[in-house]
Amino acid sequence: MQCPKCGSENINFQMVGESKLKTKHHGAIYWLFIGWWLQPLLWLFLTLPMLLVTIFGHKKQKLITKHKSVAVCQNCGNSWNT
Repeated sequence: MQCPKCGSENINFQMVGESKLKTKHHGAIYWLFIGWWLQPLLWLFLTLPMLLVTIFGHKKQKLITKHKSVAVCQNCGNSWNT
């Protein structure tokens, strides 16, 4: 394989991991049937506990890691996805 920038054959391949934090949300069916009436009632009758849960509660987040192969030219430093 050759470098597209300089044409060199001196290339190193590396695996790179990209991490991304994704927040989970309720779907459209939840909000259509349950969420539109449940959330206002909870806030109306349970204001203090809802505030505490909102501030200190468990965040619904998920860490997603994707791995990809990257080629790096050792002469010019150019990198590209393979």
